[in-house]
Amino acid sequence: MAARIRTAGSGEVQPIAGRGKDVEAQAPAQAPPSLFGIELRYLVCGMLVLQNTGAVLLMRYTRSMPGETEYMTQTAVIMQEVIKGLTCILLLLKGEGTLSSAWAKPGEALKTSVPALLYLVQNNLQYVAVGYLDAATYTVSYQSKIIWSGMLSVLLLGRRLGPHKWLGITLLAGGVAAVQIAGSKQAAQSGEEDTAGKAVGLVAIILAAMVSALAGVYFEKILKGAKVGLWTRNLQLAFYSVLVGYGKLASSPQGEALRAGRTSFFYGYTRMTWCCVAMNAFGGLLVGTVIKYADAVMKDVALGSSIVCSSLASTVLFDFELNAAFAAGIAAVIYSVFLYGQRAHCCGALTPPEN
Repeated sequence: MAARIRTAGSGEVQPIAGRGKDVEAQAPAQAPPSLFGIELRYLVCGMLVLQNTGAVLLMRYTRSMPGETEYMTQTAVIMQEVIKGLTCILLLLKGEGTLSSAWAKPGEALKTSVPALLYLVQNNLQYVAVGYLDAATYTVSYQSKIIWSGMLSVLLLGRRLGPHKWLGITLLAGGVAAVQIAGSKQAAQSGEEDTAGKAVGLVAIILAAMVSALAGVYFEKILKGAKVGLWTRNLQLAFYSVLVGYGKLASSPQGEALRAGRTSFFYGYTRMTWCCVAMNAFGGLLVGTVIKYADAVMKDVALGSSIVCSSLASTVLFDFELNAAFAAGIAAVIYSVFLYGQRAHCCGALTPPEN
């Protein structure tokens, strides 16, 4: 018996050839969400490019320019978590009307303290790194977190990586190495003597990438099997991050100076400092939004684009010379990001990953 479909504007049911049972037409596919005529997935990916580029350049500016370096980086990390927490509270109140979901399961909430501590360490390492590295080297080297993410996902999640992912990891490692070698040669040719500072910066950014990967993989692990919303988890992260950050500050020499009244929490803050804090807080919330409205591949495209943008901006703002070796390293990193974000099709083609 031929299948039939209900025609628009009438009550008649018309046959559809080639079917074995009666079916009705499905409703038209819903248009993707948009804002100002732009699909949200493209809008949030564009915002991620701007945020990643702006965050690196702002951190570099506030840690290298005269009159901008007096603030305590630990207070900046605490304030960006405070801003993230307040934003999550507003979003939860608007969406669910209650904050009880964040603490309804104390055991689940306590698990979030581990990535909170790791992200706090990562943020502090990033502030150390930008004090010694140019924005381009910083951005490209930080992409090494994909290497650590791949290895840790195998160890902690039992995930199996396909050949294209291992190829992407290998290519990424080569690209990061090329960038670092090119940067070292450029420093030697320009007569820079702070080789120790450069080494400190490279170690700091590689450790930041490793800690970030560990936090991300662990966060994915605790999310499996637990029905906890995105903003709820972000609020828990912000809460624990503020507690741990304040504890670290209180036990440091800067904390002693604060208690003695020799300085203030916001000492050295300028408008650019606040812009840097807000930009980092915004980025912490934006990644989850990108994954919600787009997908992991588009996120990788955005991150790859930010590498190009920050490198080009560095040539203008910080007199960075983009040589051929550095450009080749950037190209390898960007391609490896795309390669790692894809999965192998049974016929050999590469297709977007499954969510």
